[in-house]
Amino acid sequence: MRQTPSLRRGPRYLALAFGMTACLAACAAPPLKVYTLDAPAVPVDTGPAQTPASLEVWRIVLPDYLDTQDIVLREGSQINRSFHARWASRLSIGATDLITARLAAARPDLFITDQPLVSPARYRLFINISRLDVSGDGTASLAADWTIVPRDERRLELHDRTAFALTGPVKTDLDIVALTNEVLDRLAARIERDVSIELPQRG
Repeated sequence: MRQTPSLRRGPRYLALAFGMTACLAACAAPPLKVYTLDAPAVPVDTGPAQTPASLEVWRIVLPDYLDTQDIVLREGSQINRSFHARWASRLSIGATDLITARLAAARPDLFITDQPLVSPARYRLFINISRLDVSGDGTASLAADWTIVPRDERRLELHDRTAFALTGPVKTDLDIVALTNEVLDRLAARIERDVSIELPQRG
């Protein structure tokens, strides 16, 4: 008995239909969004040539579970990773860039960089962030300590630390990015006060 074409080609048609469905589902998925922290532009010095004091900001130390490109939200002891957005670089790199740029904008009289220098910097800044969590209830908490180390061994190192919490919306990835940015801005402002103590402006 002769089979009809529809029965003979059924499996092939099913496979084709499955492939088309999978393709449509992939096309319907939202594109991956990539975010950076909102660091200010590096100030341009148009004044006379001079040799300002240098401050080298070393790469910030973060807990391992945070030092990735994942944008995460904490729910108790659970860390939830976003499937629709990522940081443009590891969070420790982005946070270092932001704080370096904030310090450079606040102290244009200094040469502040997070890049290695040919000659040893007059001061080095080490920052350790032991907690940087954004929770589902809209609370962002940070705990950090830092040390300013002068090249002149006769001068004392300056040690300081802070811990605080901020609140804000966390409904979207952009909300989480904005709240993380705000927390790091607050930390940069706190460190800038210590930089002003250790490296006062010359009148």
